Parts: sequence; structure tokens; C-alpha cells
Amino acid sequence: MLIRIIVGLGLIPAARAGDFRVEATMVTEPHGRELNTYVPDARNLYATFKAKGTKEGDNIRCVWIADDVGDAAPKETKIDEKALSAKGDMDGEFSLSRPTTGWPLGKYHIDIYVNDELATKVPFEIKAAGTSKKDKDQDKDEDEEESGD
Repeated sequence: MLIRIIVGLGLIPAARAGDFRVEATMVTEPHGRELNTYVPDARNLYATFKAKGTKEGDNIRCVWIADDVGDAAPKETKIDEKALSAKGDMDGEFSLSRPTTGWPLGKYHIDIYVNDELATKVPFEIKAAGTSKKDKDQDKDEDEEESGD
């Protein structure tokens, strides 16, 4: 009888583990538009999430990871980790402030955990700001005016 009770208790966390769902996106700002690429001088990185099936007191944790940022850091470097306590089903946000020298170019992702179980993973990149075709055409026109062509 005691063995049955212990085995039964051991199954409770496994049954609980599949009861929640977390959807997350990277955004430009709180309540901003979704994106997957930031520029190196972005003031903050934002991740918003919607958690369903979480219970009051569950630990929702976001881990920021630099997957590949060249010589700036070793691959798979943990940058930061932040957590909050769930209030049942909820929407929330995590943010990370820009380093003094700016974000290193490269590939990153966030892992969001509920308690100690990985709930979702969201990749994103930091890329150099590009120039649009319009900007290139304008530069070309200015160069031609300066050279007299």
C-alpha cells in the first residue's frame, strides 16, 4: 500500500508538466510589433508571453542566451536570467537593457521556463542596420553632383 502511494505521488509532477502552454514573441517595445531582428544600438530587447494553464505561484523564468556572437563571447553564453511569479493564466514581458558597448552582432535566443520545465524557445538576431535602395540611390545622386557628372 505504501509503495502505491509513493508511486502515485511521483506521477503528479509529470502530469502537471503538460498542463500549461506558453507562447512568446520578441517585440520592438512593450506592446510593440513582433520582430526577430534588432540593431546593435537597440536600447532594450523585449520578449512578451502569454501563459495558459499556469497556476498562481508558478515560477516563469526567461533566460537570455547568446548563441553565436563571434569573438564577443563563447557560443551558448548565458547573458541574463529573470523570473516572475505567475498569477494563473497571464500575459507578461521580460526585457534586457543594452550593454554599454552595444549588442554584439550575432544569433541569440530566449528560453522561457515554467518552474523548471522549458516551455518555449524564441530565436532572434542582432544585425547591422542596412541601407535601403532609396538611401543608396540618394547617396549615388549626391556623389554624382559632387563630381560634376
